[in-house]
Amino acid sequence: MKRQYLPALRGLFGDWVYYSCLMPMSDVVNRVQFADEIHKSQKLSDMIQRRLSIGRGKEIANYLLKEEQRFFNSLVVALYGGKPSWHGFENFRALQDDIDLEDIPNDAKNSLGFLSFTGDEKIFAIDGQHRLAGMREAVKSKSELGTDEVPLIFVAHRETEEGRIRTRKLFTTLNKTARPVGKGEIIALDECDVMAIVTRHLIENHEFFKEDRILFVQNSNMPSTNITEFTTIGNIYDVLTIVFTKIKETKRSHELKFFRPSDEKLDEYIQFADIFFRGLAEAFPALKEYFTSDKDSKVIEKYRNKNGGNVLFRPVGLQIFTEVISTLTAQKLPLKKAIELAAKLPTELNDNPYVGVIWLASSMRMNPKEKVLARRLLLYMLSRESKPKELQAMYAKQLGVDISDCQLPEKLLSD
Repeated sequence: MKRQYLPALRGLFGDWVYYSCLMPMSDVVNRVQFADEIHKSQKLSDMIQRRLSIGRGKEIANYLLKEEQRFFNSLVVALYGGKPSWHGFENFRALQDDIDLEDIPNDAKNSLGFLSFTGDEKIFAIDGQHRLAGMREAVKSKSELGTDEVPLIFVAHRETEEGRIRTRKLFTTLNKTARPVGKGEIIALDECDVMAIVTRHLIENHEFFKEDRILFVQNSNMPSTNITEFTTIGNIYDVLTIVFTKIKETKRSHELKFFRPSDEKLDEYIQFADIFFRGLAEAFPALKEYFTSDKDSKVIEKYRNKNGGNVLFRPVGLQIFTEVISTLTAQKLPLKKAIELAAKLPTELNDNPYVGVIWLASSMRMNPKEKVLARRLLLYMLSRESKPKELQAMYAKQLGVDISDCQLPEKLLSD
């Protein structure tokens, strides 16, 4: 294949060398991919592509198809592989006498040239994923759009773990400042968010959370008919947020989302997550059965079914128990003791205090809106609720009965 030459400016911003180029839209559509080269886990990569190819992409396609005065700012793309080359200009010649070439500084002269490719390079979008999705849709409908020249900013990507971290950080930095990043993208890409980093680590490295045990959606909703995955990736992220900000230490989630700690500190968080989930597995027989089983779906079917099943096999249930444990550790109980105490609580959704609160037996569905009430009822059973009369009123209202006819669940521990 003949080399492709793109007019370019070369620049330096921070420690990034970048090249600002022009590329026909048809080539952008054919050559630039979504950011799917920066993970070992194919499912994490797939989640990025699913999130970025829908919704906004159609809006942008309509804009390109209908607007004569269309214009985009530059897409930032990462480049690796192949044999890209920079060809700088020398010996400029003025076409008119309105410029004195001696006045042009050398750094400006050294910034002008061509960037060339062999065609074997891999290119993926770091910033501009929705625009890329829109261009793909638009060019399919109107091929003449392919002659539009799209501004691209090329940066180098290295296929090492350090290179992936560097590119992921740039991805989330650019997207955070331009448009709020969705939870799914944060989990898959953010290199500052501790919960996202540890969630990815668990999925890629931990025996409890191998890929086929996790539903790759960013929310916590798990269909009752699902007998394949244990929980959602969004739920793991939410549980870790509670674990790190309320159990490991008292810290605002903002600090853990926007300020990457040292590698040593990150290792501490990873180890603490391991201790927490292994503690749950030891204390709750159903979880231990699942995590040590090689027949995952059979165990899921046993503990998540139309009759409710085990509360810990529902994302909201896992969150509630994590909150209960966090309350106990806040009252100076060691984590191991807090988990053991929480393990005394009922786990069947058909039992009190779940029926009519987070488990609606008549419609056989979960009711996550009442997770605060469920948590307080569980804490009451452990003699850790400070406002029992208020709690009784809330419980009666949820059950649709008079407060005089409403009994709080039986306590497991005396005051």
